Amino acid sequence: MTVAQRSTANRLIADKGQTVTLTRRASGAYNTATGTSAITTTTQTGKGVILPLSGFRKVDGSSVVAGDETLLLSALASTGAALTAPDVGDYVTGADGSAYVIVAVDPLRPAGLDIVYDCVVRRAE
Repeated sequence: MTVAQRSTANRLIADKGQTVTLTRRASGAYNTATGTSAITTTTQTGKGVILPLSGFRKVDGSSVVAGDETLLLSALASTGAALTAPDVGDYVTGADGSAYVIVAVDPLRPAGLDIVYDCVVRRAE
């Protein structure tokens, strides 16, 4: 049943949402000669809907601030495979080029299968 729910959620988000690119930047191996770590970047494409924050999310001035928005992100990538779960600090780019940073993630996962990621996003500077 949950696989069908994930497919249904993906279809609904795709119908009302937009293509988004999820970008994760991570430190690679430390180079002792240069004293730096290489940054590795991975990207995935999926479907998401960006909306104003809903009433149940309180703007607390620290983790959620005025101007933050909600991103409902399908748990399926554009390829149809499972999307790697987003993480706080990942970036999302909308179809119009708007860039956001993820500041909170709450997966919806009945029976242990991720269906949708409910994210709080903030415009990247």
